[in-house]
Amino acid sequence: MTETAPPPTEDLTDDDATADELRRGLIGLTPTLLLRLTMLMVTEALTDPVAYEVPLSGELAAELLAQCAESAAAAANAELRPADPGLSPSAQQWLHSAVLPDSPLAAVDALVTRPSHPQYDRSVEFGRKSLLVLRIRDADGRDLGRLYQAFSPEKALQRRKVWALWSGEQFVRLTEEPLVIDRGLRLIVLGDAVTSTVVMQSPTTYQSMFGALPELRKSAEKTYRASIGKLDIVDGDKLAAACQTDLNMMRKLVSIQAKLDRPGYADAVTMPALVTFLKAHPKIDVPVQDADGPHPRLVFSSDAQHRWAILKLLDDDFLRSELTDITYEANSKTQLS
Repeated sequence: MTETAPPPTEDLTDDDATADELRRGLIGLTPTLLLRLTMLMVTEALTDPVAYEVPLSGELAAELLAQCAESAAAAANAELRPADPGLSPSAQQWLHSAVLPDSPLAAVDALVTRPSHPQYDRSVEFGRKSLLVLRIRDADGRDLGRLYQAFSPEKALQRRKVWALWSGEQFVRLTEEPLVIDRGLRLIVLGDAVTSTVVMQSPTTYQSMFGALPELRKSAEKTYRASIGKLDIVDGDKLAAACQTDLNMMRKLVSIQAKLDRPGYADAVTMPALVTFLKAHPKIDVPVQDADGPHPRLVFSSDAQHRWAILKLLDDDFLRSELTDITYEANSKTQLS
């Protein structure tokens, strides 16, 4: 049987070539008999990370390697797509993103790939932002990939519970503290600590550990400059700072951008149009300074109840029913016309 030759390299797009390279890297994590696994626990991952090497039995290391191979194979067999703020991947898709040098993941990955680490002992305290890392190397010690998983000490290090195991005749007390490891390994870093790429099953997987993806942050900043940044806002610098650090605000800006891409939407959310709308709907809690003067300004309030108001205004969350003439705040909307 004649094998079909792969398409010429020159016919591949940049995205295709990147996906093919990543797929080769993922497949390289699957021959478990040729690989070595080290498990590390990382404390204070986003602030002052410290990595501890966890001693493993040969049996447990082999089982974890098999689980890593299964996750890598699932990613290799999926459609690999560049991360995009507007893309919600299907079950058959995984996303990839370059690890930027100044990102939290880059800092942790550089720590994880050091030649040696202090050994874990039971006196180590883990906070809420802790990570479990499975580091895979070849027989020569070359780093091939790292699989990351978030864990909390309450769930992973079950110190507050009494554990019992069935012996065949009765339950017996487990005298040592168990470590609970989730089999769902959904974030894989390929390459070395200088040039690496993260492959993930969904953006949420990344964001739960490291905050906003670079693509989301960049998109949010661009949308802010093109929309809210053009408005006159009291304490606008505080709103800008919040939008640069709050993950949910960045997601809200993605929603705003989707509407700005529609014909005519940008013209409807100019400063004069917004002031006219707010004067006609005084129950909407976006104060306007000098509303009837020559230079009206929206007012940003940073308290929890009001900090979202201007974003909601730009996202068209305030709607009036034509049936009842009642004004609603609606985050979820389906356009009918």
